[in-house]
Amino acid sequence: MRGFVVQYTPTPLPASAPQHGGIAFLDRDGVLNLGSPEYINHPSEFKILANAPKAVGILRRAGYKICVVTNQSAILRGLWDKNRLHQIHNYMRQVFLEQDSDAHFDMILGCPHRHRDRCMCRKPKPGMLRFGERVLRGLQPCKEGESVAESSLEDGHVDWWGDKPAATNSFDCMVGDRGSDMGAGWAQGVRLFQVNDATGIYPVLEGILNSENIGDDFHPVR
Repeated sequence: MRGFVVQYTPTPLPASAPQHGGIAFLDRDGVLNLGSPEYINHPSEFKILANAPKAVGILRRAGYKICVVTNQSAILRGLWDKNRLHQIHNYMRQVFLEQDSDAHFDMILGCPHRHRDRCMCRKPKPGMLRFGERVLRGLQPCKEGESVAESSLEDGHVDWWGDKPAATNSFDCMVGDRGSDMGAGWAQGVRLFQVNDATGIYPVLEGILNSENIGDDFHPVR
């Protein structure tokens, strides 16, 4: 399979939300839900982490668009297909909105590749983040609903030995539980918040909301 799996469902921010234009890039497993070494293979296996829907709702009310970026190599390992991934993400959308009516995901991107596929979208490559930024900031068209998109070679280009790039928007952030998440966020130049995979996003929410908090220190080659 070429490219990555896309769900694009743009929705206006809550009426009272500030208009700073920030994007919160969120990993899925270990940030929004409990992960598993055997993958999340079915909606019935999707278990929300405490207060994760509340955290997403708060971020939206604070002016952030939400872009989930998740590595899902189970697809190219032949365990299931992109339709199953959409089923899992549709269930995630449903249960998050049931707990907080503002807990909406503007975009969900899933890379189906393995390490050996050498794609431009699998984190720590920043391809999904770069695509998400272009679409959410109106720089690139994207079909609403379910689709497949491809990263360009340029999207995967990173000078890992150089300085951290500058973010397009100082509010932007990447939240994840693994070094690959931090690497993708570093390559995008955004603020980084690494979480405990047992507690997820909620404990770091205060730091994200403080726009003067530059996030966690991370060096991809050290």
